[in-house]
Amino acid sequence: MTTYADELAHYESNVDELRRGQLKTVQTSATRWSALMAGLLAVFGTVAFAGGLNTVERLPSPADAVVKALTTLAAVSAVVAIWYLSRAAGGLDLTDLPHINGKILMERETASVGAARRRIRIGKVCAVVTVALVLAGSAVVLWVPAAASQPKFLVRFPDAAYCGTLVRNGDRIAIGGRDLAAATEVIPVAACPATPR
Repeated sequence: MTTYADELAHYESNVDELRRGQLKTVQTSATRWSALMAGLLAVFGTVAFAGGLNTVERLPSPADAVVKALTTLAAVSAVVAIWYLSRAAGGLDLTDLPHINGKILMERETASVGAARRRIRIGKVCAVVTVALVLAGSAVVLWVPAAASQPKFLVRFPDAAYCGTLVRNGDRIAIGGRDLAAATEVIPVAACPATPR
């Protein structure tokens, strides 16, 4: 049977072990957060934005600009998250410690634990922000209907040709300010040709 003094000595040694292992604990946590972030980005990279940039281009304004802004902010936030989580995990900074002794090592360990905790806190916030931005962008892409495309026509007149959408001008249909009744040919097109400069 152990005595109270033995139990106390055991827990005192555990306290020393925990105190000495703080930096390793924080670095392990940062490594796991970094791996989680990479995993989440991999999942979102395969399913997010339901079809990619082609889908974004078909969104009506301002939804297309909102999705592009969310995507840009998510990318920046992801980079910042990975940077801070990697820094918290350690191994990116190599520092020479001249004239090292126990006191210097203990002080460095304490400072490193504080810095790693700050970095992991910032990295976690950025990781959560990244996920929220990706989810918001995905929701916009999935739930905002695509912009209705107006059909375009190439319309030839005896003296000119116009390409664009037809507009109602009173009880007449026109293109480029000209009445369609005077047209010699009307051809539906997917897109208008580029105008020469």
